[in-house]
Amino acid sequence: MDGIGMPAWTQRLRTRMRDCDWVKRGVEQWKARLCDQVNRPPDIPLLGGGWSHRYICPDDGAALVRVDRHHHECPCCHSIWSGSPWDEAAVAEEHNRFAQDARLAAVVYAASGEAVYAQWAKSVLLFYARHYDRFPLHDIFGKVGGEAGKYGAKVQNQTLSEASWIYPLAQACTILRHASMLSAGELDEMEERLFRPVVRVIDRNPRDRSNWQTYHNAALAAIAEALGDVGLLKRALDDEANGFHFQMESGVGEDGFWFEGAWSYHFYTLEAQAVIAWAAMGFGEKLYEHPRLRAMFDIPLKAMLPDGTFPALHDSKVVDIRSYAHLYEWAYAFYGIGAEIVRSGDRGSLYGVLFGAPVEPLAEAKQPVRECAGEIDAASEAAAITVLSKPGMVSVTYGADEEVQALLVDYGEHGDWHGHYDKLNLLYYARGRSWLADAGMVPYGHELHKAWYVHTVAHNTVAVNGRSQQEACGRLRKAVSEAGIIRVEAEAEDAYEGVRLGRRLTLAGGLLVDVFRVAADEPSTVDWVMHTQGNPVEAPPVRYTAVSAEALSDTDGYPHLRQVRRLEGLPDDWMLEWSWNGEGGEDERLQVYGMAAPRGASVYLAESPFMPPVQVRSACIRRVPSCTRTTFVTVFRACRKGDAPLSLRLIGDPSDSDGLLLEVRDGEQGEAMLWTV
Repeated sequence: MDGIGMPAWTQRLRTRMRDCDWVKRGVEQWKARLCDQVNRPPDIPLLGGGWSHRYICPDDGAALVRVDRHHHECPCCHSIWSGSPWDEAAVAEEHNRFAQDARLAAVVYAASGEAVYAQWAKSVLLFYARHYDRFPLHDIFGKVGGEAGKYGAKVQNQTLSEASWIYPLAQACTILRHASMLSAGELDEMEERLFRPVVRVIDRNPRDRSNWQTYHNAALAAIAEALGDVGLLKRALDDEANGFHFQMESGVGEDGFWFEGAWSYHFYTLEAQAVIAWAAMGFGEKLYEHPRLRAMFDIPLKAMLPDGTFPALHDSKVVDIRSYAHLYEWAYAFYGIGAEIVRSGDRGSLYGVLFGAPVEPLAEAKQPVRECAGEIDAASEAAAITVLSKPGMVSVTYGADEEVQALLVDYGEHGDWHGHYDKLNLLYYARGRSWLADAGMVPYGHELHKAWYVHTVAHNTVAVNGRSQQEACGRLRKAVSEAGIIRVEAEAEDAYEGVRLGRRLTLAGGLLVDVFRVAADEPSTVDWVMHTQGNPVEAPPVRYTAVSAEALSDTDGYPHLRQVRRLEGLPDDWMLEWSWNGEGGEDERLQVYGMAAPRGASVYLAESPFMPPVQVRSACIRRVPSCTRTTFVTVFRACRKGDAPLSLRLIGDPSDSDGLLLEVRDGEQGEAMLWTV
């Protein structure tokens, strides 16, 4: 594959314009997008960009929508915000858009030969070259000049953002250079006044294993291609503590998942790794053959939920794989994978135009086939078990069509800066709904990010003594499919000092059975916590007593629980029901069965914060005070409104790790099933 802008690359692009309808359509769409800009000088602000994580509504944490440079609307409450920090954050996005549009204009010129697009792209490059030194060094904390520290940047406000902004400009420069649209003097000006100074800004902040450094490397690689600088490319690839190869070996597991354990950051990092491989083509390097780069594209196809989404894990929002159809244009072109994802897009993305290969249409696109990890026994074709070894998660999908179920357990690495205190966190999907979901995140500029979203009580796991877990790494003991029954076991011994946590899950017969055991060296108060995007259905015989959140704990996220109620009058074996709180789910229900309530246990319902636009979930907390050993046995059943409760009976001692049986009947007279759980 030829490097961007080279004569063979340009000829290939023009051939694709003739032969591929989506390529022509994509270029025409870009022309329409650029038509109002290319006939006038670019109106680029000389204000340095602010932090995108402050471009939020202070009230509900939703990302704002730009009205103009000085007015910004919340899509949830429709408040209009103006001034600092929102204006600066909007300007940061303007700078990004000018860089990306300059690249698009250069590609349009290469495809069409229309010089107006090349001239406009050149004017953007020259503007930044002639004004870069006028942008003061600044950071996200408002510090300027020498006080900004190593994280600060100029056009943007941190080196990560500076790198993201510069690489499309470098790619535009590469195209124009190969097309002889830049004079020697203009090239020198761009090198000495823009690209080399940007490299110096970035070099102040080496980031080791991190998504930051992948973007630093992408910027260095793209600039190296623009300048024909082999040495700079070599540094981007081979730096022993920062380079592309180091990131692949230290940050990507053999299965392909990025170590931070957040799907948003997996795809975010993958974008940068693809740019590096793309730039390396200009030097004859075939980085796209790196097995872990391919694996980064492959693992999402195995681990996604049945609806094509990924759960909000650690610092991630819910991710839809279809929003990354442009990356799968690359994956399909180079590896022949992801055809279904490619079909889901309009194919007019930059990657679709430059790399997209013909895909045969299907009357009905199928979900990608999930493959099972080598270390896991997957005897049943209906089950797919994927172990995400680097962050330490196991993902399971079982069944098909409306009966498909999926679960995920997070047992492994903390996830560095983007990790949450959530060992043995459980996510559960059934009947087309993510019933047990992670807290996810709000932008880092919102106070609730650290006050709620990272804490243990915000997750579907166990908290001890009203405090969050410490950074820990558990282990997976079992993940198998046996005769149509999925069994997963994981444990964590370091989440709390002197406390051992173990979770055993059984997935079969449309049910999920959860056995969570806790053993402590000293008497401790243990909270089993679940959150669902549902509304609790009132249970008339039960009495509800309002209590304060601080009565549970006055720290580590608990004070952000609202409408806390203690349930009184529940039997030892109880069932509570939630109705789905979302579009099209009025008749969908989640039944939660609490079995063999531990001595002295209390049950609480509350509202808990969630990501916009949902904003609120229902929480259920089962508290056992002053215990050294306790076991929570729970059965989850996704069903429809009006479905009668199951008849359930535990046989054996819940504290016994072996020999616990669950008898399940559909109603009192139904046929009994007996499972080992």
